[in-house]
Amino acid sequence: MDNQINTISGNIDIVPLEDFHCLNTFCSGIESMDIFIRGDFRLSIENHYCTAYLAKYGEEVVAVFALSFDSLDLDTDDKDELNTGLSSTGTPDIDWNYRDTFYAKPRYTALDIAYLAVQKEWRGKRIGHYLIEMIAEQARSQSFAGCQFLTVEALATSEYSAVGFYSRCGFTANEVKPPNKDTLRMYRTLYVREEELNDED
Repeated sequence: MDNQINTISGNIDIVPLEDFHCLNTFCSGIESMDIFIRGDFRLSIENHYCTAYLAKYGEEVVAVFALSFDSLDLDTDDKDELNTGLSSTGTPDIDWNYRDTFYAKPRYTALDIAYLAVQKEWRGKRIGHYLIEMIAEQARSQSFAGCQFLTVEALATSEYSAVGFYSRCGFTANEVKPPNKDTLRMYRTLYVREEELNDED
Protein backbone atom coordinates (compact mmCIF):
# COMPACT_ATOMS: atom_id res chain seq x y z
CA MET A 1 0.00 0.00 0.00
CA ASP A 2 1.32 3.44 -0.85
CA ASN A 3 2.53 5.60 2.03
CA GLN A 4 -0.28 8.00 1.37
CA ILE A 5 -3.55 7.36 -0.47
CA ASN A 6 -5.91 10.28 -0.98
CA THR A 7 -9.48 9.37 -0.17
CA ILE A 8 -12.93 10.94 0.10
CA SER A 9 -12.51 13.99 -2.11
CA GLY A 10 -8.85 14.29 -1.11
CA ASN A 11 -9.71 15.29 2.46
CA ILE A 12 -8.75 12.05 4.19
CA ASP A 13 -5.31 10.46 3.89
CA ILE A 14 -4.26 6.91 4.71
CA VAL A 15 -0.78 6.72 6.27
CA PRO A 16 1.16 3.92 7.98
CA LEU A 17 0.93 3.95 11.78
CA GLU A 18 4.42 4.91 12.95
CA ASP A 19 3.81 7.02 16.05
CA PHE A 20 1.88 5.07 18.68
CA HIS A 21 1.44 8.16 20.88
CA CYS A 22 -1.46 9.31 18.73
CA LEU A 23 -3.43 6.29 19.93
CA ASN A 24 -3.36 7.52 23.54
CA THR A 25 -6.21 9.91 22.81
CA PHE A 26 -8.04 7.71 20.29
CA CYS A 27 -11.61 6.97 21.38
CA SER A 28 -14.04 4.86 19.38
CA GLY A 29 -16.59 4.95 22.18
CA ILE A 30 -16.36 1.15 22.51
CA GLU A 31 -14.50 0.49 25.75
CA SER A 32 -13.09 -2.96 24.97
CA MET A 33 -11.81 -1.76 21.59
CA ASP A 34 -10.24 1.38 23.03
CA ILE A 35 -8.46 -0.60 25.76
CA PHE A 36 -7.02 -2.91 23.13
CA ILE A 37 -5.95 -0.08 20.80
CA ARG A 38 -4.10 1.68 23.62
CA GLY A 39 -2.51 -1.56 24.84
CA ASP A 40 -1.97 -4.86 23.06
CA PHE A 41 -2.47 -3.38 19.58
CA ARG A 42 1.14 -2.19 19.59
CA LEU A 43 2.35 -5.70 20.46
CA SER A 44 0.38 -7.14 17.52
CA ILE A 45 2.09 -4.72 15.16
CA GLU A 46 5.60 -5.07 16.58
CA ASN A 47 5.35 -8.86 16.46
CA HIS A 48 4.35 -8.86 12.78
CA TYR A 49 0.77 -10.06 13.28
CA CYS A 50 -0.52 -7.10 11.27
CA THR A 51 0.38 -3.82 9.61
CA ALA A 52 -1.51 -0.77 10.83
CA TYR A 53 -2.68 2.43 9.17
CA LEU A 54 -4.27 5.69 10.20
CA ALA A 55 -7.03 7.55 8.39
CA LYS A 56 -6.34 11.24 8.96
CA TYR A 57 -8.25 14.44 8.30
CA GLY A 58 -5.49 17.03 8.36
CA GLU A 59 -3.65 16.21 11.59
CA GLU A 60 -6.67 14.57 13.21
CA VAL A 61 -6.83 10.76 13.38
CA VAL A 62 -10.35 9.72 12.36
CA ALA A 63 -9.84 5.94 12.15
CA VAL A 64 -7.27 3.21 12.62
CA PHE A 65 -7.15 -0.15 10.90
CA ALA A 66 -4.78 -3.08 10.46
CA LEU A 67 -4.37 -5.80 7.84
CA SER A 68 -2.99 -9.35 7.90
CA PHE A 69 -2.65 -12.20 5.44
CA ASP A 70 -5.24 -14.92 5.98
CA SER A 71 -6.76 -18.06 4.51
CA LEU A 72 -10.45 -18.86 4.33
CA ASP A 73 -11.96 -22.30 4.83
CA LEU A 74 -15.38 -22.80 3.25
CA ASP A 75 -17.62 -25.78 3.92
CA THR A 76 -19.82 -27.46 1.32
CA ASP A 77 -22.82 -25.27 2.14
CA ASP A 78 -20.75 -22.07 1.78
CA LYS A 79 -19.44 -23.23 -1.59
CA ASP A 80 -22.92 -24.19 -2.81
CA GLU A 81 -24.26 -20.75 -1.85
CA LEU A 82 -21.37 -19.03 -3.62
CA ASN A 83 -21.72 -21.16 -6.74
CA THR A 84 -25.50 -20.73 -7.02
CA GLY A 85 -25.52 -17.01 -6.28
CA LEU A 86 -27.38 -17.40 -2.97
CA SER A 87 -24.56 -15.98 -0.88
CA SER A 88 -24.99 -12.35 0.16
CA THR A 89 -21.28 -11.79 -0.54
CA GLY A 90 -21.69 -12.46 -4.28
CA THR A 91 -20.69 -15.20 -6.69
CA PRO A 92 -16.93 -15.31 -7.40
CA ASP A 93 -16.02 -14.16 -10.90
CA ILE A 94 -14.06 -17.19 -12.10
CA ASP A 95 -13.66 -18.73 -15.56
CA TRP A 96 -15.94 -21.70 -16.30
CA ASN A 97 -12.94 -23.97 -16.94
CA TYR A 98 -11.51 -23.11 -13.49
CA ARG A 99 -14.79 -23.55 -11.58
CA ASP A 100 -14.28 -27.21 -10.57
CA THR A 101 -10.72 -26.51 -9.47
CA PHE A 102 -11.80 -23.44 -7.52
CA TYR A 103 -14.59 -25.17 -5.59
CA ALA A 104 -12.39 -28.21 -4.87
CA LYS A 105 -9.83 -26.13 -2.98
CA PRO A 106 -9.57 -26.80 0.78
CA ARG A 107 -8.90 -23.12 1.54
CA TYR A 108 -8.71 -19.74 -0.21
CA THR A 109 -6.34 -16.78 -0.18
CA ALA A 110 -7.60 -13.80 1.79
CA LEU A 111 -6.69 -10.45 3.29
CA ASP A 112 -7.85 -10.06 6.86
CA ILE A 113 -9.09 -6.80 8.35
CA ALA A 114 -7.45 -7.50 11.68
CA TYR A 115 -8.75 -4.30 13.32
CA LEU A 116 -10.86 -1.34 12.29
CA ALA A 117 -12.09 1.43 14.56
CA VAL A 118 -13.48 4.88 13.79
CA GLN A 119 -13.05 7.84 16.15
CA LYS A 120 -16.32 8.34 18.07
CA GLU A 121 -17.14 11.79 16.68
CA TRP A 122 -16.55 10.54 13.12
CA ARG A 123 -18.86 7.56 13.37
CA GLY A 124 -21.98 7.77 11.23
CA LYS A 125 -20.12 9.58 8.43
CA ARG A 126 -19.49 6.38 6.37
CA ILE A 127 -15.76 6.48 7.12
CA GLY A 128 -15.77 2.78 7.98
CA HIS A 129 -17.66 1.88 4.80
CA TYR A 130 -15.23 3.91 2.71
CA LEU A 131 -12.23 2.21 4.35
CA ILE A 132 -13.67 -1.24 3.58
CA GLU A 133 -14.07 -0.30 -0.09
CA MET A 134 -10.58 1.17 -0.20
CA ILE A 135 -9.11 -1.98 1.35
CA ALA A 136 -11.01 -4.14 -1.15
CA GLU A 137 -9.74 -2.05 -4.07
CA GLN A 138 -6.16 -2.23 -2.77
CA ALA A 139 -6.45 -6.03 -2.43
CA ARG A 140 -7.69 -6.30 -6.02
CA SER A 141 -5.11 -3.95 -7.51
CA GLN A 142 -1.97 -5.25 -5.76
CA SER A 143 0.17 -7.74 -7.67
CA PHE A 144 2.28 -9.12 -4.83
CA ALA A 145 0.14 -12.20 -4.15
CA GLY A 146 -3.16 -13.76 -5.13
CA CYS A 147 -6.14 -12.71 -3.03
CA GLN A 148 -9.74 -13.83 -3.49
CA PHE A 149 -11.55 -12.79 -0.29
CA LEU A 150 -11.57 -10.29 2.56
CA THR A 151 -12.04 -11.73 6.05
CA VAL A 152 -12.78 -10.20 9.42
CA GLU A 153 -13.48 -11.24 12.98
CA ALA A 154 -16.39 -8.87 13.60
CA LEU A 155 -16.76 -7.80 17.22
CA ALA A 156 -20.02 -9.21 18.60
CA THR A 157 -20.50 -8.54 22.31
CA SER A 158 -23.28 -7.25 24.53
CA GLU A 159 -21.48 -3.87 24.50
CA TYR A 160 -21.26 -3.57 20.71
CA SER A 161 -21.73 -5.62 17.56
CA ALA A 162 -20.05 -4.82 14.24
CA VAL A 163 -21.84 -7.69 12.46
CA GLY A 164 -24.53 -5.43 10.98
CA PHE A 165 -21.91 -2.99 9.69
CA TYR A 166 -19.91 -5.70 7.94
CA SER A 167 -23.09 -7.26 6.55
CA ARG A 168 -23.96 -3.90 4.98
CA CYS A 169 -20.44 -3.88 3.50
CA GLY A 170 -21.06 -7.18 1.70
CA PHE A 171 -19.68 -9.66 4.24
CA THR A 172 -21.41 -12.89 5.21
CA ALA A 173 -20.89 -15.14 8.24
CA ASN A 174 -18.38 -17.98 7.95
CA GLU A 175 -19.62 -19.73 11.08
CA VAL A 176 -22.42 -19.98 13.60
CA LYS A 177 -21.22 -17.78 16.43
CA PRO A 178 -19.96 -19.89 19.35
CA PRO A 179 -21.59 -18.77 22.63
CA ASN A 180 -18.29 -17.98 24.38
CA LYS A 181 -16.66 -16.12 21.48
CA ASP A 182 -16.66 -12.30 21.28
CA THR A 183 -16.35 -12.18 17.48
CA LEU A 184 -18.04 -13.61 14.40
CA ARG A 185 -15.84 -14.68 11.48
CA MET A 186 -17.11 -13.16 8.23
CA TYR A 187 -15.90 -12.98 4.63
CA ARG A 188 -16.49 -11.05 1.41
CA THR A 189 -15.82 -11.97 -2.22
CA LEU A 190 -13.32 -9.61 -3.87
CA TYR A 191 -14.12 -10.50 -7.48
CA VAL A 192 -17.88 -10.69 -8.06
CA ARG A 193 -19.56 -11.66 -11.34
CA GLU A 194 -20.07 -8.54 -13.44
CA GLU A 195 -23.81 -9.15 -13.92
CA GLU A 196 -24.27 -9.17 -10.12
CA LEU A 197 -22.38 -5.89 -9.80
CA ASN A 198 -24.61 -4.38 -12.50
CA ASP A 199 -27.71 -5.56 -10.61
CA GLU A 200 -26.59 -3.46 -7.61
CA ASP A 201 -26.44 -0.25 -9.67
